[in-house]
Amino acid sequence: MDMDRIRDLIIGFVLVALIGASAAIALDAFQSDVTSDGYAYNISGNGLVGIDNTTSYFGTAGTIAGVALLLTIVIGAFYFISKRQ
Repeated sequence: MDMDRIRDLIIGFVLVALIGASAAIALDAFQSDVTSDGYAYNISGNGLVGIDNTTSYFGTAGTIAGVALLLTIVIGAFYFISKRQ
């Protein structure tokens, strides 16, 4: 995996996080303007729960991607050092 691909993955994570945060803010604002226990209130609440469930995995995915990146850098460094000798 080259650095351009890694950069694209990071940008993708950031964009999905920004879209999720924007949607959550919009749904929260919409939910505060509608009648409690109404159809629109319940639907927007379900949307907020779905966004929360989806974005809760970003921390884990980011950690896994970070560890993979660090391992790639360390292994690559050892590979290039061994090739120089």
